[in-house]
Amino acid sequence: MASIESLHPTDTSLEVAWSDGVVSRYPWLWLRDHALDPETLHPITQQRQLFTARVPRGLRGLSTQLVGDTVEVTWDVLEPVSRLTVKFLAKYRYPRVARSSVDVPVTLWNASSISTPIIDHHEVMGSDAGVRHWLTTTLQYGFSIVVGTPPTAAASEALLRRVAYIRETIFGGFWEFQPDMARADTAYSALELRGHTDGTYSNDAPGFQMLHCLEFDGAGGESTMVDGYAIARRIEAEQPELFEVLSSVAVPGQYLGDGAHLMAARPVFRHDHTGRLAQVSFNNYDRAPFLLDDHDMIAFYDAIRLFDEIANEPSMQWRHVLRPGEAMLFDNWRVLHGRASFTGRRRMCGGYLNREDVDSRLRSLH
Repeated sequence: MASIESLHPTDTSLEVAWSDGVVSRYPWLWLRDHALDPETLHPITQQRQLFTARVPRGLRGLSTQLVGDTVEVTWDVLEPVSRLTVKFLAKYRYPRVARSSVDVPVTLWNASSISTPIIDHHEVMGSDAGVRHWLTTTLQYGFSIVVGTPPTAAASEALLRRVAYIRETIFGGFWEFQPDMARADTAYSALELRGHTDGTYSNDAPGFQMLHCLEFDGAGGESTMVDGYAIARRIEAEQPELFEVLSSVAVPGQYLGDGAHLMAARPVFRHDHTGRLAQVSFNNYDRAPFLLDDHDMIAFYDAIRLFDEIANEPSMQWRHVLRPGEAMLFDNWRVLHGRASFTGRRRMCGGYLNREDVDSRLRSLH
């Protein structure tokens, strides 16, 4: 970490020169607002105690000094001395738009470039380092398989709870399913499921899903995974006008059945406030009816046709028959999952995790 070379007060801010040549400027009010004393920041909850709106306008530092690893600021009005650590200031020495996502380097993949990301069940259950490895790998590739998981619902549920509480939906929390049409969803059948993301009918679609095969005595049933981020990059490069359609047209999804009628709408490619691709959301099964003017509607169909054609190219698909003992966790905001049709008895279990809870667990582990 760079050290502070010098402090230079100006009328509006404190200019900090770092040992690596970087110069940062912190507005006076920002320094007062982020002081680390207990009166400003609660030492346990880390919640701000300062009534920021009551800080005098035009606040200016009267004097500044570097004391050990802390910068101290004395104010020109009756305000307590503010202290901020060098480590804290270094974290914010480059101005940038606020971001809340956990930054894990993403590896885009297709069928020929992906090697199945595998983590051992003992590693995950045995230490926090194992959980960190599991979640980091899942975010890097969009999915991973925990091998050696006991083929029981109890063991599968315990694996999910190593991360966080399990999300409740209309399907319940932790669930088991087989092809009995117990729900108004083709997941409860033996039919083929082409690549899709879950929860397009939810305003906050589940961030992650885990599926574990408890029993399979039959044929077929290959699980498929497709990297939605890789699809996005390919369409952006090859058909930028259709990429714009997929990034701007809000597509409604719905769940109709079991006493519920859920609806939500968002683009196939949802970008966050920084312009970064944050979510791929595509489910042709659950797409609800909507009508745009003829030109825009035709453009939309051209765009989703291209998306779906790419998603169903064998060269884009990871394919694998999940067996008892293989618990697959995947990023439902990135990868499309599906399965081939099958015959015989196939019993699965799993559940959803909220995106924010996975991010929270990773931040805590780091």
